[in-house]
Amino acid sequence: MFWLPNVMMLVVDDACTALSREDWRRREPARWRSGARRRWHTEGRQLDAKETRLRGLAVQCLDASD
Repeated sequence: MFWLPNVMMLVVDDACTALSREDWRRREPARWRSGARRRWHTEGRQLDAKETRLRGLAVQCLDASD
């Protein structure tokens, strides 16, 4: 069953994640700061995982509308 509040939550979460991704890109540390770059890359992988989860939830929610 299609639930509009669930879709709205996904839209808001997606928008927040997109803003986080832009913030992450702007904060790329210099190459010589290896520790900072390692943490930055870890944060990027976490954002990737969150985006993947959101896509999966969106597919489930939209498939449930049939």
